[in-house]
Amino acid sequence: MHFEKDLGLKDKSVSLKEKLEQLNSSIEIEAFSLEIDEKKIGMFKESDVLVDCLDNFQTRYLLNEFSLKEKIPLIHAAVEAYYGQITTIIPGKTPCIKCLFPNIPNKGGMFPIIGPNCGVVGSLEAMEVIKVLTGIGETLSGKLLTVNLKFMEFETINFKRNEDCSVCSEYF
Repeated sequence: MHFEKDLGLKDKSVSLKEKLEQLNSSIEIEAFSLEIDEKKIGMFKESDVLVDCLDNFQTRYLLNEFSLKEKIPLIHAAVEAYYGQITTIIPGKTPCIKCLFPNIPNKGGMFPIIGPNCGVVGSLEAMEVIKVLTGIGETLSGKLLTVNLKFMEFETINFKRNEDCSVCSEYF
């Protein structure tokens, strides 16, 4: 959704807002870019679903805890190079992000992302949001879908809640 001319000149949220408004002039979009922390995360309390498109695990863990505390479903997705993953967290019913990733992966520095991979995983994440909001269709609750576009492989892995999870145990 970003053009070469946008690089370094515009915030990604502003660039995306401009492109989406060109697709549909009847929508209203408020673009903002901020770093989420314990103080700012409260702005999402009225959300029906939380969508994780984050690029770091510290903030992802914070969003996970907020999701559980506020009982708001969380759709997690992540991409790197040709690979992606997606799952749906339903507070009090499914394992949480910390159950799935008990330790922060060591991802120092920048890492490559192949554009079409973002499109594929982002579309799957959008579909999960639609399923959660409408209640129609089976979600990836308790499952991790992994995508390897280099070899066009998709795999669904079932995972269970860690009974000793330091984050979600108090919500069951």
